[in-house]
Formats: sequence, structure tokens, C-alpha cells
Amino acid sequence: MRLLLTGLRGIIVLLLMATLSACGGGGANQQASTSTSTNNIVFSAASPDAPAPSSQTVTATVSAGTIYLSILQNATTIDNVSYTLSGTTATITITPTSPASLGAGIFQNTIAVTGYSCADPACNQLASGNTRTVNVSYRIPPIVRFVAPYVVSAGVPGTVIIRGQGFQQFSIAGVVFGNSSPSPAIVLSDTEIETSYPVLTAGPTGTGYPVQLQVSNSPGTIISEANLTAVSAPSYAPATIATLSGTPHVKKILYDAARQAVLVAVDTSGGEILRYPYSGSWGSATSATISSLSDIALSGDGSQLLALSQSTLSPLDPTTLLAAGAPTPAPAFATTGTVFNNLAMGNDGNAVVTTALPPNTSTGLYIYNACNASSIGNTSCTPAFPVPPSTAPALDNSTAVASEDGSLIAILQGDATQTSPPAVYQYAAASDTFSATSVALNQNTALAPAAPAISVYTPAGSTTSATYIVLSGTDVNNATVVNVYDGSYNLLGTLPTTTLAVAVYQSATQVRAYTLDSATSPSKILTFNLASPSGGTFTQVGSGVTPTSDPGTGVKMTISADGGNLFLAGSNAVVVAQTPP
Repeated sequence: MRLLLTGLRGIIVLLLMATLSACGGGGANQQASTSTSTNNIVFSAASPDAPAPSSQTVTATVSAGTIYLSILQNATTIDNVSYTLSGTTATITITPTSPASLGAGIFQNTIAVTGYSCADPACNQLASGNTRTVNVSYRIPPIVRFVAPYVVSAGVPGTVIIRGQGFQQFSIAGVVFGNSSPSPAIVLSDTEIETSYPVLTAGPTGTGYPVQLQVSNSPGTIISEANLTAVSAPSYAPATIATLSGTPHVKKILYDAARQAVLVAVDTSGGEILRYPYSGSWGSATSATISSLSDIALSGDGSQLLALSQSTLSPLDPTTLLAAGAPTPAPAFATTGTVFNNLAMGNDGNAVVTTALPPNTSTGLYIYNACNASSIGNTSCTPAFPVPPSTAPALDNSTAVASEDGSLIAILQGDATQTSPPAVYQYAAASDTFSATSVALNQNTALAPAAPAISVYTPAGSTTSATYIVLSGTDVNNATVVNVYDGSYNLLGTLPTTTLAVAVYQSATQVRAYTLDSATSPSKILTFNLASPSGGTFTQVGSGVTPTSDPGTGVKMTISADGGNLFLAGSNAVVVAQTPP
């Protein structure tokens, strides 16, 4: 008996000792005959994320006079072929490979089973008998993992990105949200679909519309882990949600639209997350202490609050702020003293995590595989820092910010010691790649730099998206700028250099930038029309509004999904304001 394996091709040759004596006793020219218990084997997996199906067996029986039995397989779908032998019967066990290594699709391969007999009395030559072919089919349906954004405004149609796997392997007729009529699916890649959703009614908090694909030739039920949540536009009156003590440095402010809560990350108590719920009025904060807290972000499906410290990334329950999984430690950094800096969530299920080592030291970017809620505890998805893609650069004290649909992440870098502005980078979630842009800015300016802002918007029924990227810093002329770019990083215009914080909102009828501006005391929220770029300063709309309280210094700002409310947090207070007309 011999076993030969070459690349993907496996040849098992069985020497049937029990019949070898027949060769010397007249077995020559007696053609081998082989039969198999079946000609077809079908393996089925629930999705590319599912465990491998169980092994299956085929029985091969050969006629008297057969001295060799070869089993030939050239199948990427098969992990291993083994056998047990009893007389002239071989039980062949076929073990399929994991679905994750194949992806979605219908894969067809074969196993050839051939018997050989002696061609002459001395058995110096062999004669092949018939070959039985066993067809091996492996069927793996596509999977839907995320929809981005996962929270939309009720009563208004719009466009979302669906992420998953196997979209180019099958004929996708449409996308259904709950019981809605099918929406056309624009398949952008094997992992990405763009589609529009209809007018949806707001449902109870925490529930959503299951996102399902219509696939006529799917080999099985398509698993969807995505739910689109529709919420009514909030009608928050201008208010001071809370006055902060100790003049903290604010790391981030988030608005959790699905649960009507504001989340603020501050450096008090060594690192703290404050959560302010709304139920007719803003409630008192609940808090969680995270040592050396660097940043927070909601996961792609909103099921987790990702808390980044200088050395770990921890998934928390976004309502209770309790641990939702074990912290993931930082990878082994190349340079001693490197710490995590901030994170931004892409719609591919990955978070871009930046690092820092001041002053003026370049450190790596990392990808964090953030599993969604249904995958926690599932071995097919383990939260981890895998090896960064080859396109991941080393940057100086970098800061990342994501668009609301998670398709694009802009990454600023730089520090006060830079004599020339470094390149701005971006991460494209569709291809999981980093690349340098044509823009060079040093993010550390004489002013407290306004955090970057990105908006990507595609009107319902359109295949063309509009992208607005706001970046502040020091340019090649050593001038402080707050620039607005399009998706190709062409300069569209500028905002005032007195901008302290900025948010961008797009709808079918307008594009607005809202800024907190320090030109007056107290600071005002100003509105700028971005729809008509001029190359110069964008036109201000109206005279602006003054927040109910001065949020203080180091202000961070975010906007509600409907564009009706702004949420600000600084060293003095957490404030909610209505967007100016």
C-alpha cells in the first residue's frame, strides 16, 4: 500500500494483498471491475462562517483478480481522503474543507476510483479496469453580516450598504427589509451590496427590520445577522444634559440613536465612560471606569460599545456599560512605549485602531476584527488583532474618523514638531486597504484642532454617492486651515479657521456643515451650505445659534441621523442643540 500526495492532487493506491496470489495463478488479463456505493456526495454548510460538515463515506468493491485500487482526487473542497480496507472492500472517508476557506458558492469536484489487475502472468504490467467517478458537491449559501448605517430615520427612504460574502456567486434579485417589497440590489463586489430601503415605520427601541436577500439559486436558507433599525426623528429641545466637574478632556461623544442615549468618553478617574439616557428628559449619567481610556465607538451593528484603552480593546454592553466579552490585548508593538490612540469603525466589521508614541514617532495602524452580537462566543468569529494588511502604514500620532455608513475612514497624522505636513491616509472598507491621499496636513495646529468629519450620501434610487470630508490642520504654507474635500480629495472650499468642532449632514435636498465657532463669545453654532463649492470660504446660512451652555474647551461634536440635533461635549458641559435652519 502507498500514499502519494502532490499539491492539491491526492492519489491513494491500495495494494490488495489478499488477491495478489491470484496473479501467479492465472489472474493475468482478468480485467478488474470496480463498483461504488454511490456516485454522488453532497456537502452543505449553513454559511461561510459555519463549521465544516461531517465526513461522508463511500464503499468501493472490486472483483477478484484486482490487485491495486487507486483513489484520485483533485478537489479544493476536500480536506482529506482516508480509507479502511477489508478484503476486496474499501471504505473511503471524505472529509470536506472548512467553509471559511472556500467562501460561498456551489463547488463541483470528483473522486475517481479505479481498479488494476495483472496484464501478464508475472504481473510485470498492470491493466486498468473501469473507473467509477464520485461527484462531490459542496454547497454554501451567501451570508449577510452587516448593514450600514444600521440606524436610519423612519418615514424617509434612503440607501444603505450591506456587507457579507458570496454576493457575486449567486443571482441576487433584491433585498427585503422585514416584510417590505424587494429593493433592487447593486452588487458592488462579492462582499458588498448597495441598495435602497423604502419608507419604514419606527419600531420599538432595540428592534429592527431583518435584512434578507432574494436569491433564487441559493443552495439553502441565507443567514442574515443584519437588522436595519428605523427611529423617529428626535425632538430634543436645546438643553444642557450635564455639567462636568474637574474640567475633563473629552475623548469622544457618541449619539446612540437606537437607544436614545448620549455616550461621552472623558479622562476623569483615569478614564471614564458617561452614559446619559433620554426618556422624556435627559437622565443622570451611569458610568464605567476604563483605565487609561483612549476612545470609544459603537460596533457596526450597534450591539457593542468598543472601549479602547492604551493597551486593550474591550466590548461593552452599550446600555449597561458592563463587559460583553473579554478584553483583547494589544499586539506586540514594534517600539516600546507605543499605546493605542483612537479607533474608527468600518462597515466591513473591522475597526481601524491607531497608535501613538510622542513626540514625532511613527507607529503602526492595526485592524481589530469586531464580532457582532450573534457571533460572540461563536468560534467562527473571534475578536482579535490579526496581522495588519500589507497596505497599513506607520503614521505619526494618527487620528482616524469614519463616515456614517462606515465605507470610508480618513486618517490624519502629525504633531507640533513637524516642519512639513505629512500625508493624510484613508482606509477603504470595500477593499480593506490603506492608501495615501493627495492631501498633506499636520493635524496639530495653533488652535485646538477640530476633529475630522466625513459624510457619504447616496439618494434612494441613485447609483452616485456624494462624499464630503472636512479636515483641519496646518498646510504646506504653514497656514491653519479647515478644508472641505470631495471623495477624491479635491478641495471644494474652506470653513472658518475659528471652527472648534464640525459635523456634516446630507439629505436629498441639502448639504450642510455645522460648526461650533469661537469668533464670538460665547461660541455659536454656525451653518454652511456645502452644495455650491466655490474654492473659497463656503457661504454661511443664517446668523447661528448659541448653545444653552458653553461646552468649554476641547469640544467634540456629533449629529443625529436625521440631521436635526447636535450633541456637544467639552471641558465644561454636555449640551444638546437643535441644528440651525
